[in-house]
Amino acid sequence: MLEQAMQSPYILEEIKKTSWENRDVINKILLLFRLMKKNRLSAAEGHVYFLLRNQYEEAYLNLLREMDPIKYQIYLEEQEKLLLQKEASHQNEIKRQQQIVEQEKKDYEMWLSIQKRA
Repeated sequence: MLEQAMQSPYILEEIKKTSWENRDVINKILLLFRLMKKNRLSAAEGHVYFLLRNQYEEAYLNLLREMDPIKYQIYLEEQEKLLLQKEASHQNEIKRQQQIVEQEKKDYEMWLSIQKRA
């Protein structure tokens, strides 16, 4: 298994920084590396890949940068688009909430004016 680590400078650096007691992290990163190199994944492998990719996002990005710089760049661009979409959605929600508050305020003022006339 460690033979595969020799193919990745990132994994070699992680091995240098990681104690033997924490080798489980390296084993998981190695598994992620192996899964990234496969052309096709089974359903179970796909599930494990998804979990590891999310759990070790920094490792995933470093490995992706080493293995396929073009995919790495595409991934970063997609993440930026998602972030912009989330921000736009958040801003829209804020505006919607403000409109609700303003309408509530207008309704309240109208309510008071009706009460004063009566």
